[in-house]
Amino acid sequence: MGNKVSVIDSPRVTKKGKKRARNRGMFNYPNGRNIREDDYPAGANQWVTVFFNWADHKYNDKELMDLVVARINARDGIISSEPAHHEVKWCLSLRIPGYWKPSDVSIAGAAKVIAQWHQSEMRHAGVKIDRKYLFRGSNRKKRHFVR
Repeated sequence: MGNKVSVIDSPRVTKKGKKRARNRGMFNYPNGRNIREDDYPAGANQWVTVFFNWADHKYNDKELMDLVVARINARDGIISSEPAHHEVKWCLSLRIPGYWKPSDVSIAGAAKVIAQWHQSEMRHAGVKIDRKYLFRGSNRKKRHFVR
């Protein structure tokens, strides 16, 4: 007879898998379990994304968040309507709820406050950056030697 259910359910499994990957957060609980991103309506939020380079991976979580705050202050990052960290490696995106004024200054100010809140959660609740997800793949530039 064959199993018709697997054919019917296969698109749903794919959608579920994509949703699961999209909801993966950038932070972990102290026990290592990922803190998933809440479902959010597309376009209702802004995302501030800060990028890292090869030299940054050696920093601990506190130093990385200090770096995030410093880069937000220096306006070294991007503001977008979708999180970049799902598609781009070596970056951290912070969700800015949609009720902030849609100006770069207010979004950057809110991102700084949210980054400082994450620092507080790391210090007091043991939250950690998901370094495996953040630093997935290689971002090191290949060196080519000429003989």
